[in-house]
Amino acid sequence: MDYTHQEILRQPTTWGKTLNYLQEKESYFSQFLAETHDNVVFTGCGSSYNLSLVASHFWQAGKQVPAKGVPASETFLFPGGVFLPQNQYLLFGISRSGETTETVKALQHFKDKFRGKTVGISCEENSSLLKVADYELALPFAREESVVMTQSFSSILLSLLFLSLPPNKNIDNLSSLPKILEKYLPSGEKAIKDLASNLSFDKFIFLGNGPYHGVAWEGSLKLKEMSVTPTETFHFLEFRHGPKSVVDEKTLIIALTSQRAFSWEKEVVMEMIDLGATILHLGKNSLNSSRAIEIIFPEESLDDFSLPVLYLPFLQLLGYYRAKIKGLNPDSPRHLTKVVKI
Repeated sequence: MDYTHQEILRQPTTWGKTLNYLQEKESYFSQFLAETHDNVVFTGCGSSYNLSLVASHFWQAGKQVPAKGVPASETFLFPGGVFLPQNQYLLFGISRSGETTETVKALQHFKDKFRGKTVGISCEENSSLLKVADYELALPFAREESVVMTQSFSSILLSLLFLSLPPNKNIDNLSSLPKILEKYLPSGEKAIKDLASNLSFDKFIFLGNGPYHGVAWEGSLKLKEMSVTPTETFHFLEFRHGPKSVVDEKTLIIALTSQRAFSWEKEVVMEMIDLGATILHLGKNSLNSSRAIEIIFPEESLDDFSLPVLYLPFLQLLGYYRAKIKGLNPDSPRHLTKVVKI
């Protein structure tokens, strides 16, 4: 078993450690949550940018404060499209290593040019990112040996969900996730392994709406990074406006359905089945189609706030097993390094 596989399967344990850490540090986190701000910006690169997309959705919906996720380079190359000089911001910089050039520079540039406070999020306690930030969130127990982000991504997302909890939710909405993941990992892994072994697919499309859209991007990136597979990502309904023209019998569509929009999403998926696609479906409700391989989470406690985190390990396994069947090493993906510096 290689590092990547170990770290994917370790997530129930790592999530438990993350939740314990968050509860222990709750009073510290309340300090930067109490900072006056008009807007919240999440930033990072690669997987950390995908994290920013998911986190910004939850923050705006949960805290009722305008929030957006942007690539770290945009914050200093084109800052006028990210910040307004008269506004007060809370800026979250996300980097697993804490050494990513653009993310460290994003916080430094912000502190020089704009108003507000910064929060650094990393798995390395003494990293450059945490040193430049006003506040820090460090998850050393989620650090990885592998090049691609797996347990670090889901643990950081779990942390940001905790911080963005809306008034009608509490930690109980998240504390059940480690056991639920542990319950479904064995059967889900087998289904993913069998599907990844089918080399007839030559098109891979990831679909997700709302908070699931950033998760879809991350699933797409994992497949691309580990197995050198071209992929595309869309919102469900957007896929009908032109992109569906590529669908045929060699298309695998990875459908990440929600509760809120399931009836709309199901209609799109069924149309793609009629066009010949095979479906990998992760959701709470079944599609009831023989053309869909499904991993379903029916637990009453799960909703659109907690489900997106549960989808991640299975998307990571798809990239892992696709790489293995192609004879590639997931621990050493082509052209990639663990830390990106410019």
